[in-house]
Amino acid sequence: MSIRSYFMAKFYDASMKKMEEACLSEWRQQLLSDVSGDVLEIGSGTGINLSHYPSSVNKLTLTEPEPHMLNMLRNKIDGVMKEKCIAAEYSADALNFPDNSFDAVVSTLVLCSVDSANTVLSEIKRVLKPDGKFYFIEHVIAKDTPHLIKWQKLFQPIWIFMCGNCHLTRDTETTIADAGFQFQSIERLKSIGSPAIVSPTIKGIAINGKI
Repeated sequence: MSIRSYFMAKFYDASMKKMEEACLSEWRQQLLSDVSGDVLEIGSGTGINLSHYPSSVNKLTLTEPEPHMLNMLRNKIDGVMKEKCIAAEYSADALNFPDNSFDAVVSTLVLCSVDSANTVLSEIKRVLKPDGKFYFIEHVIAKDTPHLIKWQKLFQPIWIFMCGNCHLTRDTETTIADAGFQFQSIERLKSIGSPAIVSPTIKGIAINGKI
């Protein structure tokens, strides 16, 4: 457990507060409003999504590989959804669950910071039931704003170092499609309350199989 990971966990919620109030909290509520059944959330962090899950969720399994974040997450579970929820210290690229375990998988601002988005998406497909749903909010490369891409590329090395391996130039929409998911819905958005280099965002639902 590094000092950097400790401070990232300690100050993460405060650093995200402005963006949460400006747009992210509303986006989370919209995205998760119809989640149901047995649900897995990867990279759950401090548990910011917990208050947005509806009563239609039967069981919620949260994974978080960072011990400091995991401690905060477990404390939050005790106050929100203790009866339905468990937390496990698994990395998103090594989910210790059987195939076809979940009706839905949720990822919010996670695929930017994993070592390999392709590996993580392969794991998500494996643990999802056939026709299960993948719910996501992810910031992405600014494909429709070419002048912004050069700034994303310029700042990316320091951003990766300072922000827990967070990459600014991942084309996550294409990566999700190439992994074999079919988009049920997708919105291309701009977040507010954050630096422009992290503002391009996608929000949507993808099906594990054909629609």
